[in-house]
Amino acid sequence: MRRTLLAALAVLLIGCTTGAASVEQTTLRVVMADDWASAPVVGEVIDAFEREHPGLRVQVHGSPFSQIPELVTAADELDQPYDLAHWHAFAAAAGGFARGIDDLWASAGLTEEMYLPGAVRDVTWDGRRYGVPLDVNAMVLMANRNQLAAAELTEDDLAEIDDLAEHAAALADLEGSDHAIAITASSWSAYGWIVAGGGQLLETGPDGELVLDEESRPTFTFDDPATVGAVANLVELVEVGDAPPPSAPDLALDAVAAFAEGRAPLHASGSWDLPLTRRVDPAAVETEDVAVLPLPQADPDDPRTVLGGSSLFLPKGSEHPELAFELMLALTERDVGLALVEQEGRLPARVDAYDDPLFESSPDLAAFVRQLEHAEIMPLIAYPELAIAFGDALEAALAGRATAAEAMAQVQRRAEAWTADG
Repeated sequence: MRRTLLAALAVLLIGCTTGAASVEQTTLRVVMADDWASAPVVGEVIDAFEREHPGLRVQVHGSPFSQIPELVTAADELDQPYDLAHWHAFAAAAGGFARGIDDLWASAGLTEEMYLPGAVRDVTWDGRRYGVPLDVNAMVLMANRNQLAAAELTEDDLAEIDDLAEHAAALADLEGSDHAIAITASSWSAYGWIVAGGGQLLETGPDGELVLDEESRPTFTFDDPATVGAVANLVELVEVGDAPPPSAPDLALDAVAAFAEGRAPLHASGSWDLPLTRRVDPAAVETEDVAVLPLPQADPDDPRTVLGGSSLFLPKGSEHPELAFELMLALTERDVGLALVEQEGRLPARVDAYDDPLFESSPDLAAFVRQLEHAEIMPLIAYPELAIAFGDALEAALAGRATAAEAMAQVQRRAEAWTADG
């Protein structure tokens, strides 16, 4: 009987081994921003996805967010395409390296009403959808209430852009303040200040959508007076010493630390910095001491800001598009979005997530959410050559190598030459 049992067990083991070997081994190649690739929530979703798909390996490559387009196109040229990528789907479509997925939206029962309008614009190009929204954000102004009071200022005093320089000077003069606010050379951050100041870089419609001519070309407006004025305001803060020179490569992290430690009363950023400020020194800035406000506006009755966030898309060379789309859906589920809020400060793109009590119990998150309806995507992302030129011009102005007017005029000439060349 013992031999019979052993023989039966051997047959069973052979059968299991043969079955395991017969499972087709598939590798799903994914590229995401490095901070997303290392996020515990993302790792948990991927682990669960692999368990649900025997024989599947999800290979995630973390990269600086801005380098993802080059990685996707280079991988395709080397015949080693990514199956799923993280960036801005609308800009990937404009660059010609994203696959349209209206058919997959329909098969999955997705509708635009399921997502915030700005998030839908992040995946839409020329009337077609090229991805699924992952997260959203809005650039706001965080202010230390105690330091505002010490400078005899109220939150309402920060409502108008024309008053910012005067109030920044008062805040910078407080004991313990190194400066009032950090101004980075980030194009995204600068765009937030520009639209809040009434400016624009390209002609857009009333809902922030990009306006194209009959040949699908945009009209660039880098030299718009309101745009130049907004950049000049940032330059002035640096020139008078109320903001540090934006030359340090880690200025963004330094700005978070300065705000968290009370060395800078103001901080302009997205909600992802809220968890960071508390990790730096939880006792220095308590939740109730942080006011989350709209950026100072040219017209406070019509507030505007820049939309942050991202989306997932299928590169044109994706070898496993259906499987990649399935993973895309898993990463953008409501519960995953809520976990990302709590752990990473990322706001979900799905409308149904905002029914969760989390947003009622967290006043600072609720303040960010109120800005989402006023937030516009940065359409310049669709034109990377000119986005780089704008960043260079911005850096030149903040470093004092050119006036704001000179810098914006230079990039406008380049944009017009680019448009003329087709």
